[in-house]
Amino acid sequence: MGKRKKISFFITVYVCALTVFAGAPLAKAMQGDALAAACLKSGLPSVSFDKEEGGSRTSKPTKPENSNVEVTKGKRVKGKPLVLIYHTHATESYLPSWQGNYHTVKEENTVRQVGDSLKKSLEEEGVAVVHDKTIHDNPSYDSSYERSHETAAALLKKYPSIVCVIDLHRDAISSDYEGDTVTVNGRKCATYSYVVGTAAPTYDSNNSFVALLNQTAAKKYDGFTGRVMYRDYIYNQELSEKCILLEVGNNRNNIDDVENSAEILGKIIADSV
Repeated sequence: MGKRKKISFFITVYVCALTVFAGAPLAKAMQGDALAAACLKSGLPSVSFDKEEGGSRTSKPTKPENSNVEVTKGKRVKGKPLVLIYHTHATESYLPSWQGNYHTVKEENTVRQVGDSLKKSLEEEGVAVVHDKTIHDNPSYDSSYERSHETAAALLKKYPSIVCVIDLHRDAISSDYEGDTVTVNGRKCATYSYVVGTAAPTYDSNNSFVALLNQTAAKKYDGFTGRVMYRDYIYNQELSEKCILLEVGNNRNNIDDVENSAEILGKIIADSV
């Protein structure tokens, strides 16, 4: 037996020994984690415990077949789209749709409907938009960020004029609470948040863009600013230097209040792209 084969043989024996002696405790720990995750997930709607939660991409994603892309023409850049709206978790829903733990493949009362409202608001400001309604989180949340990354990357390649990328979500709270709202220009609006991925290589520019959006909101739209949350993940935000994960309202907000927010957000974003 050669020297390399001997080394390989002893390494194999060592690994097998570790597996035999450590296997039972490891299996027990994994079962405990899975049980805890299941308990939490049953208590809070729309909480993902999948490995892809941070937007990591460790395998080649499968292109979803239920893509529905809407492209509109605005006045800027000779009608070329400046904004992409897509949804990593497209089944997230709002009241009055509470069935399925606040998730539905139907478009009504979901983040896809809110995306239409945001698109319409941007169009009214002369900004061309690509709105993709591909469902990436059904039948499973697993690898939904990988699938949405493939969708968004393909659209950016097809429409190189796009400068702003928006992954539109909603937040999630216990059904014991009501969704937070504020009054803006006499209208009831759901609150909203930005989630900024600090692990993205474009973190600095994305963070600056969020700050600019909040400055615009504070100055021109009655102080209707969004909460900024920082997470040590990527969330596909390396796709653009103006890439945001936008959470508009939560599962306990009524869709009407969320669409009111989307209308104002369209004006805020149009002022900043």
